Amino acid sequence: MTLDEKITQLFVLRVYGATADTTDPESVARTQAAYGVDSTAELVERYQPGGVIYFRDTGNIENPVQVAELSNAIQQAALKRSSDPIPVLITTDHEGGRVARMSPPATWIPAARVLASAGAAAATDAATLMGRELRCMGIAQNYAPVADVNVNPANPVIGDRSFSADPQVASEFVQAQVEGFQAGGVRATVKHFPGHGDTSVDTHTGRAVITHTREEWEELDLPPFQAAIAAGVDSIMTGHLIFPELDRSEAIATTSRRILTDLLRTELGFDGVVVTDGLEMSAARMAHPDHEAPLRALQAGADQLLTPTVGSFTAAVETIRKAVEDGELSVERLDQSVERILRLKKNAGLFDDPLVDPEIVAKTVGSRDHQQQARRLLSAVQS
Repeated sequence: MTLDEKITQLFVLRVYGATADTTDPESVARTQAAYGVDSTAELVERYQPGGVIYFRDTGNIENPVQVAELSNAIQQAALKRSSDPIPVLITTDHEGGRVARMSPPATWIPAARVLASAGAAAATDAATLMGRELRCMGIAQNYAPVADVNVNPANPVIGDRSFSADPQVASEFVQAQVEGFQAGGVRATVKHFPGHGDTSVDTHTGRAVITHTREEWEELDLPPFQAAIAAGVDSIMTGHLIFPELDRSEAIATTSRRILTDLLRTELGFDGVVVTDGLEMSAARMAHPDHEAPLRALQAGADQLLTPTVGSFTAAVETIRKAVEDGELSVERLDQSVERILRLKKNAGLFDDPLVDPEIVAKTVGSRDHQQQARRLLSAVQS
């Protein structure tokens, strides 16, 4: 791999439109503004990003068969890239409840806090069901479940996305869902390390500071992440959180070497993929210039760089390239992240066959069997 190919493997990018070669004027304009190309297919062929992420507001999700066909077209664009092509890691956020990117006919699953009343086995089954539906649409990595312990009733962003305000209960359900998602064929990602449960600010819109002591963090925030690591979770997402008792420099966790390398890697022994929360979020932009944040995250210990701010991708690639050339970032450190991402793709089966069968989608997503399972889950919740 060339230096640029290694760098672009680290990024997970927003894509626009329902097809990889869309001519929809709005989607073309948004793709041009973000990347200087006309279509997702051209983006993948030219830059070979490591991953893409699907959202409804970017026009990616109309129906399950369309999503599967979009996924296949993205993979086919990647296969054209070179004699040694690397498949694209297609991702989304699909937790259940209010953070559910796939709309009906995909099977609806309630939010984590609601699901917790049905028991851990039900949480595993729900994750397996969601995983199967996502995977048959070509989605291989899901940014779920939430491992935050929601001890702050005023938390504006976590709330019912958390399984519990009790760290032991949350740990049990996080482990159950990690196992369920991965049994369903998608690689799970727990979030938001080191813990977003006791905030009164949404990091999408502002600066959040956690005031827990180290001892409080170990008691309240840490256990679900430990449970996920013990369950073999493939990736952990950072929060753009300032946690002075964990890093007195008050760097956000996403760009804190103390939190990502010294704590998560060394103390907790996690050697999977560390993925940033979206770098276009206000808390990240308040901490670093748009083109610089990906480099700072990489230097801190992150691997997967999620959704850089619109228009900043090529400048961010150039910033990382220059850091390597100037010795500010070692090739060995870059290679560590690339190797973790390639391992994640291998674990997801993408090197065996990155394509999916749209005919299977119609028989799986929202199937009678899945709807019956969902009704049983809802009955258990209501009882």
